[in-house]
This record gives sequence, structure tokens and C-alpha cells, in this order.
Amino acid sequence: MLIKFFSNGKGAGAGPVGYLVAREVLAYDANRHLIRDAEGQPTTVTRDPLPEVLRGDPARTEALIDASRNQWTYRAGVISFAAEDAPSEAQQAEVMDAFEQLAFSGLDGEQYDMLWVRHSHEGRIELHFCSPRLELTTGKSLNIAPPGYQTAYDSLRDLMNKTHGWADPMDLDRAQEVQATVEAPTRAQGREELHEWILGQISVGTISDRASMVDALTEAGFDIPRASKNYITAKDPDTGERWRLKGEIFHDDWQAEPPSREIERGPGSDPQRARRLDGFTIAELQERYSGQCEARAGYNRNRYQHVSGLERESLAGPHQHDQAFDADFTMDGGLGVSVDGNDVGQHKCL
Repeated sequence: MLIKFFSNGKGAGAGPVGYLVAREVLAYDANRHLIRDAEGQPTTVTRDPLPEVLRGDPARTEALIDASRNQWTYRAGVISFAAEDAPSEAQQAEVMDAFEQLAFSGLDGEQYDMLWVRHSHEGRIELHFCSPRLELTTGKSLNIAPPGYQTAYDSLRDLMNKTHGWADPMDLDRAQEVQATVEAPTRAQGREELHEWILGQISVGTISDRASMVDALTEAGFDIPRASKNYITAKDPDTGERWRLKGEIFHDDWQAEPPSREIERGPGSDPQRARRLDGFTIAELQERYSGQCEARAGYNRNRYQHVSGLERESLAGPHQHDQAFDADFTMDGGLGVSVDGNDVGQHKCL
């Protein structure tokens, strides 16, 4: 099992939420090349099985992302399992719970929003997540993956993989790369979506330099009317809309760094060979994860001084209660978000 955050996080909620729940996506062959029809247009395929919303409300998540006044409006990513991991429903719920306990440690359920959607059409389980980058009772930015976040989420990954014997993406004796599949529901709908798609193609190795970037964009159905020294202009031939793409990765001399190896067990591996996590006990990994939870909880409590919905009601008085505030930012009368009929309380470490 591996945990991956996507690089993008700006713009409207339709992009990230739409990707999670889309029925149709661009069709690729076994080599991740776009499949085109007789006229050369990219074809689409219906995800089978269709995406399943496990937790949260896509419409609410999209609306909260759109309501954010912050420059960065959301965080999205995926928890991807190797095919042989085959996690049960209960194990998937355990992973989602542990992820939220880390990401939102110290916060009440009414302070954040989280959407979970399961993809299984690629022959493995992928738990996709999207969270508005917004603390709902203060309106402050809530970044669940701040700089240096890898250490915290690595502790969760290692604990879960050790506990359940799942594939460890850091084991060097695994022979086949495990990478989250990067798809697009349709051709990119704007600059931010296009940029996110390009970063995704870089992460899976499809794009490694300027030439392969132009090839990938052309294959995806874009025209490239101009490729200058420091930028690329992409054009949607259907709408005529153009985007000038700037930044280091769009320079003509840019080269992608070799990707870190995230690999799963291949058919020729030795099951008796020592694994990376063999040197740790579950208790040690649990302690490391709990320490990350406690550190995150301390930061969150300090940054988001929280007054519960009931306390706000008492302080405001019967005639001063801000009903619009509750309607916009809380559910269940301000007492916390309810999932499957259960109130979600403050997240604490396992």
C-alpha cells in the first residue's frame, strides 16, 4: 500500500471532485498510450466497476472548495493497494480512519470536510480522497499535507503494511513499479486541470523532457501552436481556448529527475528474503505513528482555536445566533458531521 498526494490544489472544485466520481475517462492501451478513433480523436471508456462514494458528499466538497478564499483550495490524493493486498471492507475503513486521525488530529468533525471515493476498475483497490483546504469554523487554510508531510504519512503507510502484510512500496526486491494511474475524465478543462494532468504524467514517467511533453499533449488531443524557450502554449482544437504554460518544467532544457522506485512484488522475487519492515515491530511503528498524530494535534489545536457549535449557541444568545454561519459551515446543528448516522468526534491518536 502506498499513499500519494497530487501536486495540484488550486482552482474550482469541479476538477478534483469530477475526477473522483467520473463515469467515463480517456481510454489508454497497456502502454498508457491514448486510444484514438478513426478520425484521430481520443476515445473514452466507462469505468467498470464505477467509482463508489464511501464517505462524504461530492456536492458539499465541491461547494466548500469553491467557497474558499484561499489561494490553495484543496488537497487530493490516493491510497493505492497492490492487487495482491486485496484489503477487506473493514481494512479499508481502518485505513481511512487512521488517515483522518493523522490528517485531522486534534480537530472535531465539524471543523473539516473529507470525501472518499473507491476506484477498482484497474484491478486493484484505490481509495481516492479530496479535502477542501479550509478549516470550517474559522475559514483559515487547513493543509493536511504541509511541507515535510512525507514523514508523517510514511509512518501510517509502514504501520498498515506491517500490520496487514501488504506490499511495501519501498522494498528494493520488488520488480514491478506500483504507480497511481493518472486519468482525466475529459480533455483538461482549464489551465489548472491541464497542469495537474502534466504533473501526473511526469510522476508515472510518461513525460521526462520537453519533447515527450509535447508528444504527450499532442497525443491527448491538444495543439501546440508555440513552444518557446521558457514556455509552451497548448490549444484545445475543439474550443479554441489557449493556455500559456510557464514554469521550470516547461523550459526547453528541463529534464525530469529519476522517479523514486515504488515497486511491488514480482513473480521472480524470493518470499523468504528479508523485507525492509522486518526490522521493526508493530509496537515501534505504532509509537512512531502516534507521535506524528500528537505533533499534528498540538499544531491544529493551537492554530484553530475551536468553539463547538453548542458553545457558540450559548455565547451568542437566543437572538444573536448566526444561522447563516451554521448553514454554510456545519451540519447536524453544529454538533459535528454525521457519517452513516454516527457523530464524528474529535480525532485522537490510535
